[in-house]
Parts: sequence; structure tokens; C-alpha cells
Amino acid sequence: MFDRWKLKDFTPGEGVAGKVFTEQFDTSDWIDISAPGDVHQALIEAGRIEDPFYDRNEDKCAWMEEREWWYRISFESEEKPLRQDERFLLVFQGLDTFVTIWLNGEVLGRHVNMFREAVFDVSQRLRTNEPNTLALCFHPPLQQIEKAPFESWGRNPERVMMRKAQFGYGWDWGPRLPTIGIWRPVELRRQRCASMQGMH
Repeated sequence: MFDRWKLKDFTPGEGVAGKVFTEQFDTSDWIDISAPGDVHQALIEAGRIEDPFYDRNEDKCAWMEEREWWYRISFESEEKPLRQDERFLLVFQGLDTFVTIWLNGEVLGRHVNMFREAVFDVSQRLRTNEPNTLALCFHPPLQQIEKAPFESWGRNPERVMMRKAQFGYGWDWGPRLPTIGIWRPVELRRQRCASMQGMH
């Protein structure tokens, strides 16, 4: 249900100002992106960037860090109505990294950790047997931590303030290519109000 999305980049703040999250917004000029996946791969497939691992092409991708990246998808849930002891959960197993989420034009929440699930109770917001619109805005990471006080030794110290893969900001074995997007599956989960998430 959540494997084929639409993608477009904007100047930070432009997407919200233009109401990209509304159901009526036209995405006909957006590119396709698979999820799980990464924005770089989608742009390579669309011909917007060259392979960043070849020659010095990574430098040509530096602009991507300064943009906000919007994902959108329309979906229809064919679930039966909930019983009294049930609820619908929208589960994002991996979002990279600073993201605001809208469902049917209303803010569902924010998430700031690439390594933790984002789980939202959508029991009162999900429309069954009719279209729903999901919109995600991935914000430029460095802008999200500009005011955070930190001290760190070494290269790219700003990365220590993010719960994000550290290698994306360059290493002795790899280029600076901060990953962006839905990197693990998204699912609509129907479950009882009480559940066991794990055992240790």
C-alpha cells in the first residue's frame, strides 16, 4: 500500500506556505520514488543528478542538503470498522530524519530519530473505503540543529547532535551524502488496544 510515492523538493518553508500537504495539491509534475528507498536514488533514476559515487559528482549533490523533500501518497483502506477494543496505527519503521507528517491535511506529528519507529494512532482520522492523503516533509537536517549547543572533536561535529547515520556526513572511506527519506517500510496496523511490542 505504501511502496510507491511522489517526491518533490522545495526551498525550506515553501512547501507549507504552498499547502503541499492538502489533498487538492497537484503532484502531476512530481517524480516517482519507491519506499523503502532514498532521495538520491530516485533523482538518479529521474535523471536529475549523476551517480554521486563517480568522480567528484558528490559535490554536485551538495544542494540537496539545503532543500526540504516532500513525499506524498494517496491510499484507500479497505478495513472493516473498528471494534471497541481495536485501533488503527500508522507505523513508520524508519524515517531519515527530521520529518513532519500530515494525514488528510492535518498534522499527525513530527519525528526526529532515524533509528526508532514513529507510531501514530489514526483511529479517528483514517477514512475507510475512501481516499486518504499522506504527506511527509523531510526538513534540512543542519537547519534543525543550528541552535543546539555542542562541542565535539573532529570533522563535521554537527552530526553528533542528530540521531542519524553518521557516515552520511563523510568519512575516510566515503563521500558526504546525507541520506534522506523513508528508509524502512510503512504499514497500517490494526491491533487490539493492548499489545506486547517486544521481549527482553
